[in-house]
Amino acid sequence: MSKRTRDFIVLSLAACAAAFSLYFAFIGRSPRIDLGTYAALGAVTAEETAKLLGNKGRVLVIARDTGADRNPSVEAELAAFQQSLKKYKGLSQVTERFLATPMLMMATGGSMPPEQFSKALETHPNVGALVLFCAFPPLADSELESLRKRGVKTVVVSSFRPDYAQLLKQEVIHLAIMPRPEEPAPDAQPPRTVRERFDQDFVIVTAADAAR
Repeated sequence: MSKRTRDFIVLSLAACAAAFSLYFAFIGRSPRIDLGTYAALGAVTAEETAKLLGNKGRVLVIARDTGADRNPSVEAELAAFQQSLKKYKGLSQVTERFLATPMLMMATGGSMPPEQFSKALETHPNVGALVLFCAFPPLADSELESLRKRGVKTVVVSSFRPDYAQLLKQEVIHLAIMPRPEEPAPDAQPPRTVRERFDQDFVIVTAADAAR
């Protein structure tokens, strides 16, 4: 074996060792996702949906399908919602998921594509509530009016977007649940209940709030 070949092998092994070292160091320091926050979000969203329907009716849930590598936060909030809604005997639920590729997320702003959204509503015509664990889709005025006339109670769980205020006033959206814009006070007491955990991290916006 030539000296040049030996040197190349030694350098390659050293590079591999450094790469593995950096990889495991990164894994060890990567931030953990607090799934309790998302479970509280799902549970309280179910409670608020039940209130809107008077504990009676069918709920269509729309959420992202994040593929084989499931997004832990999406799965936690969805599982908590589904489990919590089962407590209400007069309610039933059905879930539609859409594949959220990075390009699709950029094109739709994080929502289900409008054509898929319309198809989901056509497939489930007798729902009393629509719960979106994603942004509200960009619909034409005629589509918004059609949704409003159906009388479906719409709950959107996403970051707040400027058009939500008008959609709330028009009663196209009935509740917008979004992350609380400010951090908890440093001296805030630790949450003791699911509702307190929710209130610490999220806020519910209604049509009355939007009008103000």
